[in-house]
Amino acid sequence: MLAKILYKPIGIIAGGIVARRVSDRLFTSAYQRRFGTEAPKALTEETTLSHAALTAAAKATIFAVTAVTLDRAAATGFRYITGFWPGEKRAKPAAHLERSGE
Repeated sequence: MLAKILYKPIGIIAGGIVARRVSDRLFTSAYQRRFGTEAPKALTEETTLSHAALTAAAKATIFAVTAVTLDRAAATGFRYITGFWPGEKRAKPAAHLERSGE
């Protein structure tokens, strides 16, 4: 319980603030490399709805993967320093997945 409370600010910084900055840079770099221009915003007149929607989906995907990666790395570092895992414990396997007699 205490580990979760102590980890909360670290998780907010790693999984939120830092992840947003890193993912924005990754997305901007990849988009400019592919299309040679800035990514369109939702209200950019010269773009189509499908292009704006796909751009937003790609940006959200990059953010989600970056956030999970950084949050997981921060949690691993937290466990290395404190000896406590800040999240949930591993779930018990379902009964039908357990091997009987082994």
